[in-house]
Amino acid sequence: MLVHVAITLIVVASLVFSTSAVAATLTATGYGSSEREARSQALQGLSQNIATEIEGEIEVRTTIDADGAREEMDERIAARSAGYFEGVEYSEAEQVNGEKRVEARLSQDALLQTLRQLRRSADRELDAMSNHEIGELIDRADFGIALAGYARGGQRTQAEEIAAELEEKRAAAMRFLDFGHLTFDIQPDQAQILLEGERIDNRQRQLLPPGVYRYRIEADGYRTETASMRLSAHSNETISFAMVPDVAASVRLEGTDCCPRAARRALGEYGISVDDNSAVTLRFTFNQEHLAEIGGQSYYRLQAEVEGLYEGQVMASNRATLRRVAEGQLDSRSTALVEALTRAIISGEDGKAMLSKASEE
Repeated sequence: MLVHVAITLIVVASLVFSTSAVAATLTATGYGSSEREARSQALQGLSQNIATEIEGEIEVRTTIDADGAREEMDERIAARSAGYFEGVEYSEAEQVNGEKRVEARLSQDALLQTLRQLRRSADRELDAMSNHEIGELIDRADFGIALAGYARGGQRTQAEEIAAELEEKRAAAMRFLDFGHLTFDIQPDQAQILLEGERIDNRQRQLLPPGVYRYRIEADGYRTETASMRLSAHSNETISFAMVPDVAASVRLEGTDCCPRAARRALGEYGISVDDNSAVTLRFTFNQEHLAEIGGQSYYRLQAEVEGLYEGQVMASNRATLRRVAEGQLDSRSTALVEALTRAIISGEDGKAMLSKASEE
């Protein structure tokens, strides 16, 4: 049976301040079978102690079984940050108990040099980066913010300024990862796009928090488009279509005996009239399936479909189902379905193409 024990990490390579007349220096000691290995361990000691400032208390999970002990922990930042430092100096190797001992030193000037390099590496366009690269940028910013806390003397002000810049970069990167991306690709090019009442540019990606957004698209000589969409976190959505020219359009209605006014009302929102001689037909079909009778009340599944035909050929269709409708609500629910399906087919890509084709005649 496995036994899981949580213990607090005690880093062998220690990080201290050695004060002198010149500046405070960060140091860490490493041991190894060779000078190279000792240097690597000393540098890792510097990294790991800064990473500890980021993560708080580092927890090591030790799994004890019949084969012995095995330790696992997330040292992502500590492992990467060994390559972040600039200007690290090393002492001469000493022989101690059969091992090489080396001390790594990061002076205040080298600390500031490291911070400047971290700032340069974070100064990138997020749009051109992958999520993995953005994650690395966040790690670098976290490391730099923690490292700035060790600045002393005249370097403190500059370090704090760089840390503030890194905090801004980190916040922007976090938003980029957590928010959704939305782009409009609309024809004609001069279309005006209003998203929640604010004008945005065509074909320019927007970074937005998750939620439902309403948009309105206008252009001279074209029908105005209004709709809403849901944007999820981490998504990358593009709304792309060609607007329908604003020319006289008409349709013929079939199968709306239950509620012809509902269809006319929805069509009127798009400036479309009803004409029995139109080449475009909207054909509605309904199906009522009895489900049960409860307390003297019958319940139905109501299914509806609308097809858009141009000269008898089906070019678009939409369907909707209401799974549980009381008998007394059939008329009102049928009316609502007709309105919704009319709007859906007229505003859909296939419906727009159908109306555009008819307007060319």
